[in-house]
Amino acid sequence: MPCYQEMNRAGWEHLARHGCEFSRPCKREDLAYAAQILDPQLWIPWSRIRSVLCLASGGGQQGPLFASLGYEVTVVDLSPEQLRLDRATGEQFGLELECIEADISDLSILGKRQFDLVYQAVSACYVPNVRTVYEQVFRVLKHGGYYRVEHWSPIHLQLPQYGAWDGAAYRIVHQQVTGRPVQWRQWQDDGSEDPTCWHYIHPLDHLIGGLCEAGFAIDHFEEQQGGDLDAEPGSSAHLAAFVPPFFTIFSHPLQQPRARTI
Repeated sequence: MPCYQEMNRAGWEHLARHGCEFSRPCKREDLAYAAQILDPQLWIPWSRIRSVLCLASGGGQQGPLFASLGYEVTVVDLSPEQLRLDRATGEQFGLELECIEADISDLSILGKRQFDLVYQAVSACYVPNVRTVYEQVFRVLKHGGYYRVEHWSPIHLQLPQYGAWDGAAYRIVHQQVTGRPVQWRQWQDDGSEDPTCWHYIHPLDHLIGGLCEAGFAIDHFEEQQGGDLDAEPGSSAHLAAFVPPFFTIFSHPLQQPRARTI
């Protein structure tokens, strides 16, 4: 059986080549609104940061936007195609950014480098252990730095990929078990359907409590709102009215990780 890195790298190569929403590079007109796009909640203290690690943020979006604001930008992503989009976007707009292929669970490739801000797109759902990711981020983040991470709601991952709406309610079909992947499938060009990505369901005590155990203090928390009860049942907008799809956490590192309780 292939490992999760192989499955998810191949899956994102397919998604990026077919122009999924997270693989559509920013446009020139977006650069004028870079700060608003990156920080709609107004959480980032822009004057206090200089170096940014965009974690699992390939696709020509966040990295180039940060670079357009004059920051030193490093992008780490598992997908070569997502990183290619970052490089191409940087070249198109004359922006400098470093692109590194790596798994977010192992940032040893960065050595002893540290950053003022780690900005992580939705990605914890692609790795078996989110606590390992938090430990890696703690290591590469300067004391006095900041960590912004967005997560996909684990409830969304517990729904079936198709037919979650049964005519009266949304059905939960997957147990909340860490370490067992849920296979997400994608239609191929020839009409066939193949496993595209492995998703891991992390409970909230890992996604939120694990962040504190890794040594972070949470400054802000926000669920994405905007669902529509009048939308077509089964649509993303209708589902979001019942369960917001994403939530964002903004935190800073303490001097030492907190002792883990049993």
